Order: sequence, then structure tokens, then C-alpha cells
Amino acid sequence: MATGEVSLAYEIASLQAVLSLGGRASETIARNRGKPHRVIPLCRIADDVFAWVGYREYWQREGGEQNFRFIEGGFTLHVGRQGELDKPQILRSEWIGRRSGMFGNDAGHPHWQLDVLESARLAVVEPARFAEDPAAPVEFGSASSEESFSESLLFGLTVERMHLASAALWWRKPSLPVAHPPESVADLDRWILGCVTYLCQEVRRCAIVAVPSYLAT
Repeated sequence: MATGEVSLAYEIASLQAVLSLGGRASETIARNRGKPHRVIPLCRIADDVFAWVGYREYWQREGGEQNFRFIEGGFTLHVGRQGELDKPQILRSEWIGRRSGMFGNDAGHPHWQLDVLESARLAVVEPARFAEDPAAPVEFGSASSEESFSESLLFGLTVERMHLASAALWWRKPSLPVAHPPESVADLDRWILGCVTYLCQEVRRCAIVAVPSYLAT
């Protein structure tokens, strides 16, 4: 991208600092959770459909401290078209430091979290079972092809709660903890570049496939 199309926007207050993506190529969209944020096109998936990525980094200092301490950083991956507000959230890659209230030795840090089913539940309106006029005939498709979303095990599964560790050596002895806080800014920089490179590599495997008509309506 040309200079100015992507930038790092930051906000610094007395006790906290926030870094996020910006620039002319960025667009503001809603996240599944939290405030809207800006995303930039990562790579093309098909025709006019792109993968989009957002990033936010949060630092904090307590009273009396001179330096800010790392709290958390994270990517979100979305899919959508340029200029459209609706860009469903697919997954997150997050790294949380020891000062975060979410840090725990039993959950992998850094980790991936899958948001695609949560996004699907937010986007899909379950087909009506009855017409507004009780006397009007109602046609139903086969139960196997038009299963109610409220009864679907797949769409009801909360996979977004899982922490899929991206740095864990379970096959080595003795077993090591799966919670690894960053030890330096250089660690963060390498993680950021590695995530972006890996996301680009894997997103290029994606394709837009046809969906059943009852899902598209």
C-alpha cells in the first residue's frame, strides 16, 4: 500500500495508551464485542471480497510509575466488501500480559479465538415457523435441509470461548505452561509481523462458496 493508506493511530492519556490501525485505506466497522474499530484490507479472497484486519494494543501505568506496562494486544479478522459496514468477524489472535485481569496460567497466551459461529448467530434471522395470518398456508422445507438455527448443535456451539494456544509445547517433558507473557517490545513486534504474515498465507486458501437459499434469505 502507498504511504498514508495505513497508519498507526494512538491515544495517550495520563495512565493509559491505546494503539490501533488507521489511514486512508481503513474503514470503521462494528465488532462482535466492544466498540467499533478500524480495519484495513489484508488480501483479496474472491472478486470484490477481501479479508480485513483490525489491531488494538493497550498499555497502562499505575500511579507513581514512569513507564507504561503492556496489558494486551489483539487482531480481529473480518470478511467483506469495500464500503460496506457489514464485515463479519471470523477470528481473533490475542496476546495478554500478566497485568491483564484475563491472564491465567491455564489458558494459552498468545492464543487464537474463533468468532465465525458467533457472527453467524448474530447475522441470521431464524425462519418463521408460522405465517402472520393463521389461516394462510405455510410451506416448510425438509427438516434435514432447513433445520431451525435454535435447534442446530453447530450454530449453538460457543467456540468463541475457547483459547487455542499459538505457543504450547505439550509434547516436551516436563510440560511447560501455555501462558507466555511478552518479555519485550521486540517480542510484540515479531508476534505482530508473524500474525499478519500467517493470516495472509491462510486466508488465501479461502473461497466463497454457494450457501443454501434458506441461509441467504
